[in-house]
Amino acid sequence: MPEEQNTWTISINEFNGFCPAWFKNSYPFFGDKDHASDMKNIDLTDPNVMTQGPAPEALTNGTEAGSVVTTVVRSFLRHATSADVSFAIGGAKLYQISSTAVTNAGVFPHTITHDGSEVGEDVCYHKTKLYYFYNQTGAVGDIGQYDMATGFNDAWGSTTPVGMGALQSAPHQAINGGDDEVYFTNGRYMGAIRTSGILETQALDFWTDAETASVTWNQNLVVIAVNRPNVTGVNLTQSGIYSWNGVAGSWEGDPIEVNGRIGALYTKNGVTFVWWQDAGTTNEFNLGYVVGTQIKGLKKCKGTLPLFYQVGEYKGYLAWISDGLVYLYGSSDPDTPIKFFQYTSSSYTTTVGGIGFAFGSLMTSSHNATTGYDIAYATKYTKDSSWKTRAFNVFQPTNISYVDKIQVFTEQLATGAKMDCTMTYDQGKSTLALEQIAYSADNNILHKILNKAPRVQDFRLDLSFANGSLTNPVKIRAILIRGHFVPQE
Repeated sequence: MPEEQNTWTISINEFNGFCPAWFKNSYPFFGDKDHASDMKNIDLTDPNVMTQGPAPEALTNGTEAGSVVTTVVRSFLRHATSADVSFAIGGAKLYQISSTAVTNAGVFPHTITHDGSEVGEDVCYHKTKLYYFYNQTGAVGDIGQYDMATGFNDAWGSTTPVGMGALQSAPHQAINGGDDEVYFTNGRYMGAIRTSGILETQALDFWTDAETASVTWNQNLVVIAVNRPNVTGVNLTQSGIYSWNGVAGSWEGDPIEVNGRIGALYTKNGVTFVWWQDAGTTNEFNLGYVVGTQIKGLKKCKGTLPLFYQVGEYKGYLAWISDGLVYLYGSSDPDTPIKFFQYTSSSYTTTVGGIGFAFGSLMTSSHNATTGYDIAYATKYTKDSSWKTRAFNVFQPTNISYVDKIQVFTEQLATGAKMDCTMTYDQGKSTLALEQIAYSADNNILHKILNKAPRVQDFRLDLSFANGSLTNPVKIRAILIRGHFVPQE
């Protein structure tokens, strides 16, 4: 056999996120060479490199210390109400936040007072007033109003406007419609706060066993996700996405039927995206988008189905949080590939709330029973970061395969930057520790990490930043792997 036919080369020159259905197999051969079989907290927003994702860092006053943050935030207001000012709600607390701090002065944090069992759902700014939606555990819901100065009316919805009344005890997502009215989910109903100030808690009704789960605005219509019946788990549900003009007593046209449970809707640049769970499945869900009367699937994902307060967009990417892990889907430029990757995490995982983007930074809220509550933003770099390549099959029936050389190309490193590398091979039965990549004064950008040639049938590379730096990351530009075959006697 000619010498050039005895050798093989694998060049990874870009990094494009997860393998398709990566969570179905811990050692996948399926996918492209630039895909990952798994990852944790990885930043792919720069198409030139793969590196550590950001770490969650509590805002100033953003923890339970001093009894400031004492609940998990369910919903962050999606925008700022003035320069560096926005709001968030969770439990019985309404918080005022900036890009760096939780307000702990004057009237904030505000404790919602009604019957002592308030659970915040969502916040919506409309016509110089902030409306906050909440449930009273196991009973009914209500809407509070803040005048953006010092005045709170915690029972505004049930006591003050024309059409006043209690809400259902149900999810309450609220949006500003393009017609300058507020629309909100309310159990089997859609509700509205009209520009005149009139409240309609049952502006549109669905079936008695249905529940409105999420709402968005697109093509001058209210777009509504409805689950029916309202049951979770592996139970079969026949859900749908409905369009409504905001006034009529019924929806328009035929709904988009969904065999499963819908978690959230989100409209970005005129496209309505959907997160839903197929009937009969658990711990996995789908991301797709609405095309006419159908949903076109984009990705199968793992984890708990995100709800309306756990989706949005960040740096032009679709973003969502599931089980404390924030995922991004999209591209940094129209001329670069779409990537799907796990970007950062919440501080804790016992209870995970929503995600916020009001100031261009990414915020999360979470709780651990032993260390308290927090509101955090993603910043700097985390050491809880790793990347596992797709598994590469180099088996041939008549040949034995050896890996001869592995080289990693990085950007120039700074003090403290480190990355540990392991080769996992023969379907995970064996591992080999490779040379650590670390900063040195010679500013080396080409790192040879394999010094001997193991015999393999297949392998993957496991990269870990656990011993690295919180400020000086390792940024990988490419990986080159070379090997050879020897005839099997």
